[in-house]
Parts: sequence; structure tokens; C-alpha cells
Amino acid sequence: MNELPGPAAFPSTRWSRILGGGPDLDALARAYWRPIHAWLRARGARAADDAGDATQDFFVWMIESGFVARADPARGRFRAFLKAALRNFAIDRERRRRAAKRGGDLAPRSLEVEDASTSALEAGAAAPDEALDAAWRAETVERAAARLEEELRAEGKETTFRVFRDYFLADDAAVDYRALAERHGLRAESVSNHLMSAKRRFRALLREAVRDTVGSASDLEDEMRWLLSGGAP
Repeated sequence: MNELPGPAAFPSTRWSRILGGGPDLDALARAYWRPIHAWLRARGARAADDAGDATQDFFVWMIESGFVARADPARGRFRAFLKAALRNFAIDRERRRRAAKRGGDLAPRSLEVEDASTSALEAGAAAPDEALDAAWRAETVERAAARLEEELRAEGKETTFRVFRDYFLADDAAVDYRALAERHGLRAESVSNHLMSAKRRFRALLREAVRDTVGSASDLEDEMRWLLSGGAP
């Protein structure tokens, strides 16, 4: 097994999309709309439409406020960066709302990434952060599962994916090897082989997805532990 590259050589595609050649906000919006939307709903958006509007505003704010220009991959995971950005966005948005009520307006405020660690930004952040984490985990697992299905179907191994899906991804936690064997017309020992093969490839695909959002090998391992602790295979 090849060793992971060290932090200096570690690829960080999401960071590159932010810092290199101008932010690719369309790609970021497609990739992270769901967790960002979940954070804003938990923060207090009263309806899905309100959170949708706020999500769109967030990506514009990332540029206008100068926050995105202060992004630093050395600070760690992209998931943590998004939380910091969302907290700053929520505060700036509330300032604008209050200023509008007073009949004035405020120019976009340039905020430091460091501010995300202050108590003012942390206050009341637990629920939105948990919502983002849950949506992030679900989205990452779903993407890896979709890639696994695509690969296995291309190899003519649809049964392998169906067994994997029914055991690891279905809501029925009571399913066992015998039930899977009967459901898919397999021997019990064959179920084990299908699961081992699919699980190994799924973890590799999951790791590829996570590598895209961290800046170092140690962050990768931490993020994988966090991700898999939520029930992913």
C-alpha cells in the first residue's frame, strides 16, 4: 500500500477552486448546496424558500465581503471553513437587516477568518453546525455510493451493488446475510464475498471524496474517522 503524501504535497481541489484563478462558485454551489442550506435552516430561516434565498446570497457574499480572499488551506478542513464563513455571513446579514429597518444600509463588511473562533460567532452555533455535518455526511456517502453503483454496473456486477446497498445503505437495520441470500438468490458465503468487495471499493471512493476537502494527510484521517463514525460502512 502506497503511503499518503505529506501535508506539503497534499492535493486540495476544493481549496484550489477557491484560491486559484478565481473562485468557481457554481461548482461549489452544486457540491455544497445541501449542507449550506441545512445550516441556514437550522440557524433560523423560517421556510425552505427563505433558506434557498439565503443560500444563494451566501455565495455572493463570499466574494463581496472579501471572506473568500482570506481562505487559507493551512487552517484545515474545507467543512470547517464553510462553517466559519456561514457564521460570518449570518452576522453580516443580520447587521444589514437591522440597518435597513433604521433606514440606512451597510457596505459588505470584510471579516477575518480568525473571527470564527470568537465567542460571539460560536454562540448558538451548535445546532446549525450539527445540521451541516449531518447533511455533509449524507451527501458524501450518497456521492460515493452513486460512483460505486456506476462502476459496478459497468463491470456487470449489479448484484454486488444491490447486496451492498441493502446491507449498508437501506433503512432496514435488521437485514442479515441469510435474508440477503434469499432476496438475491445467493449462497450465504457469496453474500460475504460481495459485501467485502463492494465495501473495500466504497471506502476507497469515500476517501477520494474526502481528500478533495482537506489540506493534509492527518486531516484526511480525522475526517474519515468522523465520517465513518456516523454509520457509513
